[in-house]
Amino acid sequence: MGLCDLEFADLAVERDPAASRYKRFSDDLRLVYVPEIHWEELRALRSQMEAHDSHRFRMVFGGMKLRVQKRDTPYGAVFVARRIASILRKLDDIGLPTPLVQALRDARMRSGLLLFAGGPGMGKTTLGCALLMDRLERIGGFTWTAENPVEYDLQGPRGNGQCYQEEIEDDGDVQRVFMDTLRSGADTFYIGEIREASAAKTAGLAAASGMLVISTLHADNPQQAILKMGMLS
Repeated sequence: MGLCDLEFADLAVERDPAASRYKRFSDDLRLVYVPEIHWEELRALRSQMEAHDSHRFRMVFGGMKLRVQKRDTPYGAVFVARRIASILRKLDDIGLPTPLVQALRDARMRSGLLLFAGGPGMGKTTLGCALLMDRLERIGGFTWTAENPVEYDLQGPRGNGQCYQEEIEDDGDVQRVFMDTLRSGADTFYIGEIREASAAKTAGLAAASGMLVISTLHADNPQQAILKMGMLS
C-alpha cells in the first residue's frame, strides 16, 4: 500500500513527515496525520516538490496528479498538494439539472461571463473544464486558457473545436494572455481562477469584447460571488 492509496483531497507536506497531515475531503475540518508507513515516500515527494522553482505548480507522483502550492513559514516551507482526478468528467456526469445543462450548451450564447463559484474542492474547475470541452465538441471554435497552474490536459482538437492552454507564472499575466488571445481568433477564453483585481477586470473586459469567458471564483453563494467581483473590479 503506497501513498497513492491514501484517500486524501488536500495534503500538507512538511519537512518532518511526522508533522504532515491531510484532509480526506476538501470540506472536512478534521485533519489526519500521515501514517508512518508512508513517511519514506512522503520524503521522496517533498524532495521532488523542492526541485520546482515556482510557488504554484502541478506534478505527478506515484500515479497521482497533484496541484501544489508552496507556502513559506517561519519554520520552513510547507507544500500543500491537492489531488486532481486523472480523467475529466463529462458535463452530463456532473449532476447538473437538465435545463441548466441545455442552457449552458446553447450555441447562441457567444459572449458574456460564466462564473462558477464555491468553496475549495467543490468542483469549480472540474465543471468549468467539462463545460469547455462539451461546447468545443458540440459547437466548435477556438478556446484559449490562462491557468496558474494548468490542472487538466485540455489542449488539442476537441470535436468541432480546438483548445490551446497557457500556463502563467503570476495571476497578473491574465491580462497579457487575454490581449494575445484577442488577436488569435478565439471564441472562448478560460481563466483558471479569478483571485485578484487584474484578473477580474480582464474577465469583464473579455466578456464585453464579444467573447464567452468561463472562470471560477472562491465564494460560498451567488451573492458573495457578485460582491467579490464588484470589489475586485
